[in-house]
Amino acid sequence: MTEKPMSSPFDPIRFRFDESKAAAAAALLLKLEGGRMNYMRLIKLLYLADRESLIRLGRPISGDRFYAMKHGPVLSSVLDLIRRGMFQPVGAQGPWGSHIERDGYAVRLKKDPGVSCLSEAEAQILTEASRLCRSFDQWHLRDITHFLPEWHDPGNTSTEILPEDILRALEKPEEEIEEVRQEALEKAHFDSVFGS
Repeated sequence: MTEKPMSSPFDPIRFRFDESKAAAAAALLLKLEGGRMNYMRLIKLLYLADRESLIRLGRPISGDRFYAMKHGPVLSSVLDLIRRGMFQPVGAQGPWGSHIERDGYAVRLKKDPGVSCLSEAEAQILTEASRLCRSFDQWHLRDITHFLPEWHDPGNTSTEILPEDILRALEKPEEEIEEVRQEALEKAHFDSVFGS
């Protein structure tokens, strides 16, 4: 029997990036907005949805790491997937590349993965993000994210935004932050034991 993992309040909260969930989340947003959108707009919507999921559910949808960049916060692995999308060889695609492709400064849905890997609450958060931000272009969304309390301008570099930074910026109690840390640690342990 494996021991339950222990953590310290000084350990950063970490989630495991789930490319299938990131692709499903992006696909849902793309479907809600006609199947194609500017990639910076998609990144901002995904960040806002992951952030809201962290606040409401104690976990982000994609499990991606958050970074502050010049144009606001981003999801690190999603940004990499979009950037690589221009150069991905045919047949070497994972869940993201199988369903979403880059088209200049836009991304488009090429095949709907469905939402079976998303919870009802996660799908609702994504739908709300789309509805609330429908009238905002990528530049307006960028400007909005510059006012989020966890974002600080890193200049021409990037700095990680830890989940606890977001929770503390919203004045969540330390006990709640510790619960999020323990649940993330337990899920990571479960995934490593059962290969999820």
